[in-house]
Amino acid sequence: MDFSICTGNHNNSASISDTVRFLKCALQECGHTTRINQNPTLGAINILIECFTDEASLKSVLDALGHGARFVLVATEPIIGGSFNGGIDKSHVHYSNAPYWKLRFDAFCLVAEMADAIWVLAEDMVPAYRARFPRLPVHFLPHGWTVGFATVPQRPEHERDIDFYFSGALTEYRTRILSELARKHSVVVNDHGTAEYIRQDHLSRAKVCLSLRLSSANRIPSVSRMHFHLQNRSFLLGEAYALTGPLDPFVLTVTPEDLPAMAKAVLAIDNRRALAEQAHDRFRAALPMSHLLPPLIEELTERIQRTAAVNAPRAHAE
Repeated sequence: MDFSICTGNHNNSASISDTVRFLKCALQECGHTTRINQNPTLGAINILIECFTDEASLKSVLDALGHGARFVLVATEPIIGGSFNGGIDKSHVHYSNAPYWKLRFDAFCLVAEMADAIWVLAEDMVPAYRARFPRLPVHFLPHGWTVGFATVPQRPEHERDIDFYFSGALTEYRTRILSELARKHSVVVNDHGTAEYIRQDHLSRAKVCLSLRLSSANRIPSVSRMHFHLQNRSFLLGEAYALTGPLDPFVLTVTPEDLPAMAKAVLAIDNRRALAEQAHDRFRAALPMSHLLPPLIEELTERIQRTAAVNAPRAHAE
């Protein structure tokens, strides 16, 4: 099949690079032609990572839909209280902006009415999406091992001069943890504005990578972050979430209360590289995308074929 991953609704932002790369590698590994384009493409199945907050990007999608384009929506945010995120962190300027999240949710609902499927980034998001979109197939997008995804050239331990590395939005909750670690250790934080060549270098020099919750109210694991580090053989230490995920068996997790002490403790062990390699190898053997992705594609293909068969007589009559 022919897929087009569309990035224009994100203004081609670097913040979605890992998800775009993951989708492209997994689809290609499964034998599908896959391209990355700014706008939707007729004749291909367009994969759109959710974010419709400006008129131009929404109009581009609706125009393509009007001309018969097919779409799969990748949903990144939990539905809470009839909106996205539900004020998950009321202290952060972005995550506390209720009108923004409601606009983003309403625009998603509009596009979803004409989509062929919704793939969500966390298993625990599935029930809410199925309840809101009962006519659509809604599935968790498995984050397994795929050929070609890894990009970080891991350095030998003696070249690593960064004790702790974190990438993500700096909320008050995360800042508190990172500030405590930074009192006696080297801590590096990257955000969506960090150039990719800098991120790659920082990752290759990091002794311990961290997966931190957005806030104390954050219950859903960051599957994308854990997947990235597992694929790239990072030594990853994460906070345990209230809800579990399929990548948990391959990641060292501790309670939020114990994370600072554990983070300092793992700096003292001398086999971090071996442990990271072992976690990667177990992850690769247990969750290959070559097995996990085909069922989603097969269901999508069947749905598109059924829809085309239903619409064909109608188009002929017109």
